[in-house]
Amino acid sequence: MPAPFPTFAPQWIVHHDEHFVVVDKPAGMLSIEREAGGEGALVTRLTRHLGLTRPLAVHSRLDQETSGLIAFALSDRAQRAMADATDRHALEKTYVAAVTLAPGARAPSGRMEDTLAERDGLVQIVRSREGKSAVAHARTLRTIERRSLIEVKLETGRTHQIRVQFAHRGAPIAGDLLYGGAPAPRMMLASVAITLPHPERGPLTIARATPPLFTQWIEDAITIEDAWREALPIAIERRSDLLAATRRDPSVATTAFRIFSESGDGVPGLAVDVYGDHLVVHLHDCALDETSILDGVGGLGFDGIYLKRRPKKAQDLSQKDLEAHAPSAPVRGEPAPDDLIVREHGVPFHVRLGDGMSTGLFLDQRENRRRVRELAQGKSVLNLFSYTCAFSVAAAVGGARSTLSVDASQRALDRGRAHEALAADPSAHRFVADDVFDVLARLAKRGERFDLVCVDPPTFSTTKRSRWTSGKDWQGLFAKVLAVVIERGSVIATSNDRRMTQVTFRAHARAGAELAKVQLARVVDLAPPLDFRAGPGESPLLKGVLIERG
Repeated sequence: MPAPFPTFAPQWIVHHDEHFVVVDKPAGMLSIEREAGGEGALVTRLTRHLGLTRPLAVHSRLDQETSGLIAFALSDRAQRAMADATDRHALEKTYVAAVTLAPGARAPSGRMEDTLAERDGLVQIVRSREGKSAVAHARTLRTIERRSLIEVKLETGRTHQIRVQFAHRGAPIAGDLLYGGAPAPRMMLASVAITLPHPERGPLTIARATPPLFTQWIEDAITIEDAWREALPIAIERRSDLLAATRRDPSVATTAFRIFSESGDGVPGLAVDVYGDHLVVHLHDCALDETSILDGVGGLGFDGIYLKRRPKKAQDLSQKDLEAHAPSAPVRGEPAPDDLIVREHGVPFHVRLGDGMSTGLFLDQRENRRRVRELAQGKSVLNLFSYTCAFSVAAAVGGARSTLSVDASQRALDRGRAHEALAADPSAHRFVADDVFDVLARLAKRGERFDLVCVDPPTFSTTKRSRWTSGKDWQGLFAKVLAVVIERGSVIATSNDRRMTQVTFRAHARAGAELAKVQLARVVDLAPPLDFRAGPGESPLLKGVLIERG
């Protein structure tokens, strides 16, 4: 995997003296680490860049998606001055935001005072005494139709303060996925000025210009190429902690993940996956400029790039058309080995980057495979619609007593055997090439039961004896699956049906339990990995539930 992730660019430093360093933080970069030992956040990279032997003092921070000025105290005197200014809400900070006005809403203006509280991972405006006061002052700089550019000065620095206050007033910040922002290449919020309590110079104001993209967005003048150039480095920053962890400890490394996720990263119809030292580019929209996209990712330093041009009905492609849409050779750089080994949390898997539309490993299932690994110790595991048996591999590595992998494709199961041999002793693991519904009927009739069942069917499937369509067919499938699960056993079920919501999927699970006359102890929603970002107003493509039988 290319070495320069994550890195620090010296030009990000806009002020540096013995007391303070001020950095123009890129969007997508964490200010501080999510967990101890992380290496992707700004504070860690800056500490390393400056060669400091003690951690930098952090008195203010920016949300990961917010760009702009953030200050760090270097001297003891500066630390005391910053702490005092922060406690007195006297640290002056100015932001610029690009917003969309709801029908009938006016651009936020003047003094805004609200009470904020965090609930269920989101910050909300509340009336209770449990919240904290949030005060800001807004001034409209420019408005074109329903798009406005607004300057805002903070008196208080609450978590997500500007984002929540603006959304509450019918002016959500563009690109803000949490609070209803309109589609944009990034979240359009930037810190453009900060006044520091300098121990020697007195109040010192550091300022930067409003990012040009904000004005382009207000004018509705952003092209797809503009969006792509802006969005790619931000998408990489969003994965910086994952990239850093991969290099830090190879024994638990993850070397296959999504580095660009369609509208979630600002460009609908485009996804880019990392597989070790190679990339796979997925184009769902033929209007995108392939050359511009390949030039962009080609500069990241990977050994080779594979391309998958994805039509709406890939299953209908002839072999000749398949080669045209998904060339077996890389379109840039060097080819990967025919059976490339990648890792997820240290677990090895075989992939084939030039083998049609799929590589043999669904990357959005990474955290579900980790869950299976954690649940599998000493258990019997049934893997339905197993494809290349990645769930079975995770179970085997987790210490499963046995696994049974079922898929209609013998070719997929043969690849699954190679997976198992790579990761575990294959003697306790069985493979059945047959119709899943026939196998479930036989297992139920024989009274064979399992501690854990994994179910990940395609959206559409047809065999000689059955036809499957995602939707209400899930209810019958859940009923059949629960019939072969022991009491207190578990089911992990997932779907990539774009038409179905997580709420509907969960409802199908409960309806299936009623059909099977089975009591459920709980049904838990399973979220996709953070690298598979959903766009504004979109549900995650991958839906998942963990079901525990009563």
